[in-house]
Amino acid sequence: MEMIIARSGLSTGAVYRYFKGKDEILEAAVIGAASDIGAVATPILARAASGSPSRLVEKLLAGWVDYSRSGVGAAAGIDRMPAAVHGWSYAQTDPEVKAILQAGLRAFREQCVPVIKRWQDEGMVAATAEPDAVAQLILSISLGFVAQRSLTGDAEVQAHADALAALTRPRPADADQR
Repeated sequence: MEMIIARSGLSTGAVYRYFKGKDEILEAAVIGAASDIGAVATPILARAASGSPSRLVEKLLAGWVDYSRSGVGAAAGIDRMPAAVHGWSYAQTDPEVKAILQAGLRAFREQCVPVIKRWQDEGMVAATAEPDAVAQLILSISLGFVAQRSLTGDAEVQAHADALAALTRPRPADADQR
């Protein structure tokens, strides 16, 4: 708590006026960050129907990177992405925080479903694919990117988008016969 109080620039009394302890600070940080990320993703998903799956993933990952480099501490070069991994870990020990994160992730997937259905109508995604399963995959790519970038430092937005585009590119009909 001493380190948190020192970093906040507030007096001990001021911090304890708002929070009872470290757990309340962590809860507020995780819930606030999840809300902020949702606010970044929502307009991206609203405009996604005119693009491809790889373009959506590119925009979502770029949104994560922009978010992680913004806010308090950005000028000092503080990256908030590793804090997300810590927040996910913390959510495993706090049922209330876990439920809030789960609801946010489910809402993200639900926002993806209409986009995926439009892609199916346009032939960009197989008509036989279950839209919720594709939404789960998009979420997994996004969360995996955050974990990989936080742990290895070398996950790149464009590399992910290009790799997904290559994986989803239609193959010539004769390639199946080889």
